[in-house]
Amino acid sequence: MAVLSEPFRASYLEWFRTMRTGDLDDVDVPVMLDAAVTELETLQVGHRSGRIGEAGLAYGREQIRGLLEQVTTQGSVSAVTKNRVGRLIMDRFQPELLDLPGRYTQDWFSYHEAHWLDHFGQLAGRPGLQAVEVGSYEGRSACWIANHLLTGAGSRLICVDPFDQYEGQERNFDHNIRVAGCADAIVTLRGRSHQVLPLLPEDAFDFVYVDGSHQILDVLQDAAMSWRLLRSDGILVFDDYEHTLFPDSFGMSAGPAVRAFLALLAGQYELLFEDWQVALRKR
Repeated sequence: MAVLSEPFRASYLEWFRTMRTGDLDDVDVPVMLDAAVTELETLQVGHRSGRIGEAGLAYGREQIRGLLEQVTTQGSVSAVTKNRVGRLIMDRFQPELLDLPGRYTQDWFSYHEAHWLDHFGQLAGRPGLQAVEVGSYEGRSACWIANHLLTGAGSRLICVDPFDQYEGQERNFDHNIRVAGCADAIVTLRGRSHQVLPLLPEDAFDFVYVDGSHQILDVLQDAAMSWRLLRSDGILVFDDYEHTLFPDSFGMSAGPAVRAFLALLAGQYELLFEDWQVALRKR
């Protein structure tokens, strides 16, 4: 999925390296902001022409936003410059509805649908399947899971999310699961995963999808708690494992934490696939 232009991507990586060493300053930031605005416009042109899909546009915008938000954490950048960056984030990244059924401002899931059908399609129609999703955002993946995998009688998906990304996020989630016709199959638990997952029964779930915080300790905690929820032969999927847009060294990928977790569980799982996402079956 081609997203960012090569020149901007090269600059993006260099800016992150500069921030990691604490060397970014007020002279560097205006150049970054001009480039970010130009790249955002390039993404929109690519999307309108059909070269970039909804998922690509969402990921590209998120990559640029992540870069700008990192600038606001830099001690080497003045408060005036941080305020300028903050205003650009507010101006350019207000949630806007995509041209999709439902009320979605992002589509980070459609890219995986065919891959999931190949690997998990055999779950469809099985009665009584129990699943958990950690990080549901606006319900895009939750609706797909409910309508394509949890189609057997008595199947249920528990969605865990704090719904604090933007005002109206939870309303959009509720609207989307109603429009998709799967509200009756979904139980929503509002809260952070480390608060909610311990309340769920252990060894009781057939499928767990983890797409929550990418902070390394949060990922490790979600992984450990999700593993305990799974029955034997249950499937655990982590998103953004090998995320080419968010390099591991920048702290924006789940990869390092997931690899550490898997090393501790050697011999206790079957690896189903390992690419942008990683999926395993509990033995």
